[in-house]
Amino acid sequence: MATLNTAIRGVQIQDGTVTLDKIFSGSAAQLIVVGAGGVPAYQDVTGDVTISDAGVTAIGATKVTDAMMNDDVADNLAGDGLSATTGVMALDLNELTGASIDVANDSIAIVDANDSDASRKEAWADVATAIAGTGITATAGVLSADTVVDMVADADIQMENESANCDGSTTAFTLSSLPLELSVQVYLNGLLQESGSGKDYLWDTTTITFATAPISGDILIVHYIIDD
Repeated sequence: MATLNTAIRGVQIQDGTVTLDKIFSGSAAQLIVVGAGGVPAYQDVTGDVTISDAGVTAIGATKVTDAMMNDDVADNLAGDGLSATTGVMALDLNELTGASIDVANDSIAIVDANDSDASRKEAWADVATAIAGTGITATAGVLSADTVVDMVADADIQMENESANCDGSTTAFTLSSLPLELSVQVYLNGLLQESGSGKDYLWDTTTITFATAPISGDILIVHYIIDD
């Protein structure tokens, strides 16, 4: 036996001559481990990590948890807008890099009200167009106020004296401009006249029509604001 042991110790296996198929045993993936009494033994590879008989190593689904990850790993994975705490990443808008808004071309993230499970992006220009209401116009994402129709200037306040046209037969008097609705005030001999069906006069665009024609010598004054 001593001679055999000496002979075995003297044998050297050439590098690269021992291959996987020469030490593989069984159909399951196995590793050679130190067994009882220091004798090498085959051990099936099971659990979270598996090795196929082709030598491919795989980690099972759901086997890696955040507790297995060092915080440094999560920190390195966290990109712009993400933060990591004890291996868990979360959205953190304070982590985003500041930038100027290009309203004509940039987009924002929104939650789709018509699909509660969907988040989408929308162009700033479309957002501006969607929220622009009466008197506001959106052009390439920029909101601007339209001309205010009812803004009154001194030149818009008119007083027209129609006394010269009072002759006892004329009932319709034409104003020089279109008045704003409800701004017309008609005075006959200093008395404010009432507008409406069956009353002193009717107003239609630029025409005031009296129920009874003012007579010669009456003082007819019309106050109004131009609708421009």
